Amino acid sequence: MIKFTEEKVGRYQIKVGNFPDGYRFAININGGLFKRGVENSREKAFETARNLISNENSERLASRIDGVPSAEEFKEALSQVRVSDSQWDMLKAHYNAQGKKLSSTQLATAAGYDHLSVANMQYGALGHKLADELNYQPPGKYKNGDPLWITVLVNDSGITYEEDSGHFQHELREEVAKALELLGEVGR
Repeated sequence: MIKFTEEKVGRYQIKVGNFPDGYRFAININGGLFKRGVENSREKAFETARNLISNENSERLASRIDGVPSAEEFKEALSQVRVSDSQWDMLKAHYNAQGKKLSSTQLATAAGYDHLSVANMQYGALGHKLADELNYQPPGKYKNGDPLWITVLVNDSGITYEEDSGHFQHELREEVAKALELLGEVGR
């Protein structure tokens, strides 16, 4: 019976076992195979696997425009994290809004919440989960320097204040909107 040793590296799971031809490794991500190979020692197998993961992450980060994950990356992340029904309701309402802009009050209404603070908390929580999955730091920050997680989903520069309503309008990121289309969650 082959004994496997496992190690988690970010979103990846490395599994190494000693076979007659050497130490085979498999790298899985989100339940699917990413890469596999064979090395002459357990240590070398883990080192090679870590290097493959590092190279993949570097290539992905380098391909981002202004550091923002692509629509395909957002699609994958939305498929992997737990998105509540109310968060889906907010995303869909945001997508379908004129100019893809909604206030926190409108997001709350779309999700059936009584107060905008709950919508902000839920949208921020979703942004945080996506940021973790994507290895992405949101551009927005609070005055104390803490991440403004909602800016994973909305354009930081797209937050505008409407004088007539007295509310800020959050503009859904183009990459998130396209990811929703790719997932089939909204019409094109």
